[in-house]
Amino acid sequence: MKKNTLANNLIYYLFCGFSGAVIACIVWLFLRLMSFGIGLIWNTVPSYFNFTYYPILVCTIGGILLGIYQKITKAVPDELDEVMKKVKRDKFYPYNKVLLLCISALIPLLFGGSIGPEAGLTGVIVGLCYWAGSHMKNAKSKIPELMQTGVSATLTAIFYAPLFGLAATNEEQLDTEDTATDIRTNKLISNVVAVLFATGTIFLLNQSFGGSTGLPRIGEYDITNTERLWGIPLALLGTLAGLLFVISEKLLTKFFGKIQSSFGIIVSTTLGGLVLGICGTYLPLVMFSGEESISEVSKNIGEFAPWVLIFSGLLKLVLTNVCIKSGWKGGHFFPVIFCGVSIGFGVALLMGLDTAFCAAVITAALLGVTMRKPLAVTVLLLLCFDARILPWILLAAFLSSLLVGRLSRKEN
Repeated sequence: MKKNTLANNLIYYLFCGFSGAVIACIVWLFLRLMSFGIGLIWNTVPSYFNFTYYPILVCTIGGILLGIYQKITKAVPDELDEVMKKVKRDKFYPYNKVLLLCISALIPLLFGGSIGPEAGLTGVIVGLCYWAGSHMKNAKSKIPELMQTGVSATLTAIFYAPLFGLAATNEEQLDTEDTATDIRTNKLISNVVAVLFATGTIFLLNQSFGGSTGLPRIGEYDITNTERLWGIPLALLGTLAGLLFVISEKLLTKFFGKIQSSFGIIVSTTLGGLVLGICGTYLPLVMFSGEESISEVSKNIGEFAPWVLIFSGLLKLVLTNVCIKSGWKGGHFFPVIFCGVSIGFGVALLMGLDTAFCAAVITAALLGVTMRKPLAVTVLLLLCFDARILPWILLAAFLSSLLVGRLSRKEN
């Protein structure tokens, strides 16, 4: 009996590893296609003519196409939190529109949406994991775990961060009233195996065919006692920026909900595209997911006025919600990280502080509000920042998570 159990577990772990590798391949192909499409639309085509309002034209067209596509196919990707809730609540995720969902997730990214790819991809992967688990004898009883493993592998492949992939799906939010879930050994092993295979596959693909994933590094630190004295105020500033994101999310959910119920999804996505295009025409940093913009700002920080960086970061927080709630479905991790870095750089230039330190603390607090998972925030930001700032990142993420968690409980 024990031998059968051991053999079944071994087969299941191998299946998880294989799933992690396949997931990494899907993510890599999706990101490569996204990069090619963005280059074609935003670099190749505009090189043939000079039109100042090109972003308005392209984003509006993108909104119209997206609305028509969603109306015809009914394929609308879920946000990451919605995916996780469905996995925990229903122990099921639909997989009958996987290819249609891939296209629906890709369109807003190609047309400049201020969103990340993780939300759309996660729903696709979870659906595939459910389908695969339901067709494998040894995995049928572990389908919920397999779907969560798929989320871990997807986040790992997108951000090239195995620790984040594990922490994001296993860490309890600080504002939840549910008791912490026990992480069983088998569940942890399956997650680790899938994440390792996903990491290795992405590495091999990048080495073989070129390309990179994840977030850029922000280096060169000069942290003095002045910066340390500013640590808590910077964390509070990041928390306020996070509250702007949360408040705008609630308001825009109601606003675009009324638009969609009264005028339909096409009007909603077109309006979202128009707003995106107008903002992007005058402040290009607010467009796209943000990881490339972080590199641009870091390398050319002296070319940007502090107010441009701060305002771009604050505006992008709102614009990300405009995109998501209007129907340009996607994730918020990449955009929010850019917002924190941009605001941090702007504050550093105004106050004469170390730019990397300001960016790290403000970004950690901002993500702490939106994610409420301090450990996941910390391991994610270690991709960008040096380990020397780790205590400040953890402190800022924990404080902002705690503050917003208490506010949420008071509202309830």
